[in-house]
Amino acid sequence: MRSGGINWLAVVVAAIAIYAIGFVIYGLVIPADTWMAWEGETQAEVAGVGDSRMPFGVVMPLMTAIFMAVIFKWAQVSGASNGATWAAVLALASAVPAEMYAWVYGTGLVQITLVDSVHLLLGHVAAGTILGGWK
Repeated sequence: MRSGGINWLAVVVAAIAIYAIGFVIYGLVIPADTWMAWEGETQAEVAGVGDSRMPFGVVMPLMTAIFMAVIFKWAQVSGASNGATWAAVLALASAVPAEMYAWVYGTGLVQITLVDSVHLLLGHVAAGTILGGWK
């Protein structure tokens, strides 16, 4: 399923991989009560705001996968390991520093920034492996 030189099925699978990594980290590895304590939020606050924003959760993984596919096309990235390498560079050059801005200029705990940065790095690498390796 290619269009414009991009394998759109690979993009969708890469986005799902990013989302799945987030689910494992935020849904299984970090207990909800720990995360809420780090955020300084109650269950009611999380339910009130988080639930209303949950439908937008698909946007970030899709944007990441789509624009990585475009960059990979422009740079002629091919192969799973090459895709993983490029993805790690992209994450460390853009996504992780952007996350750090929230910590440097915000009031959040460093634990949140570290977990979010790991999520971004792992998600990028998984997506890059899929996008680079899928023929």
